[in-house]
Amino acid sequence: MTSPDTRFALSAALLVVSIAAQITYPLVDGTTRDHVTVTVVLASAAAMVLHSAARLGTLRTVAMVAATAGVGWSAEIIGTATSFPFGAYEYATGRIGPSIADVPIVIGLAWTAGGYCIWWVSSFITTAPWFRVPLATAGMVGWDLYLDPQMVSAGLWTWEARDAGLPGIDQIPITNFLGWAGVAAVMFTLLSFIDRQPIVITWRSAITPIGWFTWTWLGSALAFLVFLDDPDLPAAVPYGLIGMGIVGVPAAICLFGAVGRGRLTPR
Repeated sequence: MTSPDTRFALSAALLVVSIAAQITYPLVDGTTRDHVTVTVVLASAAAMVLHSAARLGTLRTVAMVAATAGVGWSAEIIGTATSFPFGAYEYATGRIGPSIADVPIVIGLAWTAGGYCIWWVSSFITTAPWFRVPLATAGMVGWDLYLDPQMVSAGLWTWEARDAGLPGIDQIPITNFLGWAGVAAVMFTLLSFIDRQPIVITWRSAITPIGWFTWTWLGSALAFLVFLDDPDLPAAVPYGLIGMGIVGVPAAICLFGAVGRGRLTPR
């Protein structure tokens, strides 16, 4: 059995793989870009699972995956079949790996990657579930304000209503973001029971979640503005920056405060 330190180190290594894959994303196209997308999700999800295992142990990590991938993927299956809770949409066939009930399996793992990370980062601000659950929920919706425009641009899924969204990203219906809020609230409520482990802020444990969150929050804005070739994507940048910033800005203030007070330890 590997030690927590080893798991944290492997988690950080997988984060590097995920970031490296994302850097190559604008440089490729077609099926290669789809393979890069799958690599990003798998590496990110594996990084978070290992991070969770280092903190929570195996059994509670299994429960964490069930609360994130299980809830998220189930919601996607229901959503594509009934249009609830996100609205009417469908996934492209055969693009990002095998599917069950018309939903790619890898989609569930994306919920784990983002959900666990945002839940962990939100603990810098508060550990009170009544506040942490809605705070993390807002962060998840903020992430999707980046994710959905990029993936729709890539053709990985399509919406039936393409003019019912926010100004500038009207191709994504507002019902999608409301659905994300509802699903994320369920997910984080479950995590509030599963993950009651106090957060001990150390450099070793902080690298993966802080790295993923910061890269996604700020790196997505840079990619949309400079590196991706869809002229519609820059319109999503203010939404993503503000949405994820609801968690990111106060978390950064709390983190810098901890550093200043010497509470961030090497291990």
